[in-house]
Amino acid sequence: MLPDLVRTAAALLATSAACTVLSGAVTCSAGCPLPPFEPATTADLVHGAASIAAVASCVFAMVALAWSPTTPRALRRLSVVAAAVALPLSAAVGIAMLVLGRGPVVALVERVLLLEAAVWVLLGGVLVGSGRARARTQEVRNYVGT
Repeated sequence: MLPDLVRTAAALLATSAACTVLSGAVTCSAGCPLPPFEPATTADLVHGAASIAAVASCVFAMVALAWSPTTPRALRRLSVVAAAVALPLSAAVGIAMLVLGRGPVVALVERVLLLEAAVWVLLGGVLVGSGRARARTQEVRNYVGT
C-alpha cells in the first residue's frame, strides 16, 4: 500500500493527465482569450480552466512528493527543486495575467513553467523506472543466490 502523500501525488498526476486531455480536446478561439480583458466563449473557458487545473495538479504533485518522507531520496530532491521553481513561476503567471493580461510576458512564463513540469515528469519517470529496475535485479539476485 502506498503512503498517503505518495497516493495523493499519484491522484494529482492522474488528474493532471485527465485535464490535459480535456484541454487538448476542447479548442479555444484564436489567441485563447480569457476574461477579464477579452470576451471568451464557453470553449475558451473550458480549455483555460482545464489547462490551469492540469498544471496546478502537476505542481501540487511535486509538492506532495517533496513533503513525503517515504519518497525515495533522489525523487524527493528532484521534487523539492521542481516545486521551488514551479511555485514562483505559477505565481508569476497568475499575477502577470491579472496585471498585464495575455501577452508575450505571460506566454513566455507559461512556456517556461510547462517545460519545467515536463522535465520533472520525465526525470521523475526515469528515477522511478530505474529504481524499479534495481529492485527487480536485486530480487533476481536474491532468488538465484548470487
